[in-house]
Amino acid sequence: MRLLLVLSLLLIAAPAARAAQTAVYALTSDFVTGSLSVADLATRGITKDVATVNSDAVARSYGGLVYVVNRYGADNIQVVDPARNFQTVRQFSVGNGSNPQDIVLVSPTRAYVSRYGSADLLIVDPSSPAGLPMSTISLAGFADADGLPEMARMVWIEPYLLIACQRLTNYLPSNPSVIAVVDTRADTLFDTDPFTPGTQGIPLEARNPVTGFAENPVSGRLLIGCAGAYGALDGGIETIDPAALTDGGIVVSEQTLGGDVSDIEWTSLTRVHAIVGDGSSNRLISLGSGGVLDTLYVANGGFSLPDMEMNDRGELWVCKNPFPASAADPAGLLAFDAAADTLIAGPLDTGLAPIAVTFGTVAGPAPVPGGIAIDGAAPNPAHLQATISLRLGQAAVAEARIFDLSGRRVRSMDLGARAAGPSAAVWDLKDNDGRAVPAGLYLVRVRAGGHSASARVVVIR
Repeated sequence: MRLLLVLSLLLIAAPAARAAQTAVYALTSDFVTGSLSVADLATRGITKDVATVNSDAVARSYGGLVYVVNRYGADNIQVVDPARNFQTVRQFSVGNGSNPQDIVLVSPTRAYVSRYGSADLLIVDPSSPAGLPMSTISLAGFADADGLPEMARMVWIEPYLLIACQRLTNYLPSNPSVIAVVDTRADTLFDTDPFTPGTQGIPLEARNPVTGFAENPVSGRLLIGCAGAYGALDGGIETIDPAALTDGGIVVSEQTLGGDVSDIEWTSLTRVHAIVGDGSSNRLISLGSGGVLDTLYVANGGFSLPDMEMNDRGELWVCKNPFPASAADPAGLLAFDAAADTLIAGPLDTGLAPIAVTFGTVAGPAPVPGGIAIDGAAPNPAHLQATISLRLGQAAVAEARIFDLSGRRVRSMDLGARAAGPSAAVWDLKDNDGRAVPAGLYLVRVRAGGHSASARVVVIR
């Protein structure tokens, strides 16, 4: 099957390193109220209800902050700071009735918001109290008869932002779906087929893309799950080449999966985990080169496993929300060893039932005077440039040194005088001679005021 070919082609190198994660953030809901709970990844101890959110929300973690997309009926972005006892430090509207679906941050001051109830992709400054300045990019060219493209999940593969457009009519997949592509260097739509009149996106073979984009950490190849019409085995998992901006078609069908696909995650170079449902239950399954390898978990209810995410410890965390929940069948978070396909914890009580999960770092106290911390690099893996997020305890002159795996210094950068607090340094992925560095793993070491901090950046070509 095609899945065999795709997975085999990806077995080419070790997985890319990520910034160390220490916490799991779970959005919880009873469909009337919503809350944020947090778990320590080391102890799996959960602190419930650290912040109030909308009952319909998703969360993304970036630069030590949690960005909550409050969706239908709320229409805002809420920024929660774990280092300030999970205070909401900013909250701004993205348009009444716009029903935001996803947020992608490309820097601390620039983010893109997909909006289900609008034909315009929104650009915001998430560091601003009101998200200002705001601008938009029209996706009206991808709309169907109702005037909306129904934009959903997004991913940034530098320099392109890919936006899944479901193109539904009365919530039914009556039209072909497409991936719209935005060139974030100019904030303009990118035409993937200049030989066809108009601005073209990446057409999908299946319809109704409902999952996030799952990115292989080495090849960069993407997978996305399309549910088609719920209850009909007409969708599947498709592969997308973000370098060529082309669709590779369905690599595993819903007939093989045995249900509607609702989420997918790359969990190793050759293994994918998926959540599929048949209307009465949800199953967590693992997929390999031979197709379906195992069923890890079954939960009662049509959308009883609403979300999952893989962390940098090789653990797959899954939201369990059975219907009806009971003492014998409780809601909570499940943690699996993704390599062994075994349940290692859970259900862990999150208070209200979990509906979405993401990972991040619960920041400790501010750096001591003269200290420095690196909160991560984005994007990572990087293709054109990498932005290193810094925090200085006091004003100092900073410098960066970049080393390859052999320990050879490939780049020296004078970062100049930096004020205390957060700042950023940009590496253009070139060496001291101005040549593009080859693909691989690099160590970025920043020194300021006699202190230093390091981060790893993976470069892909």
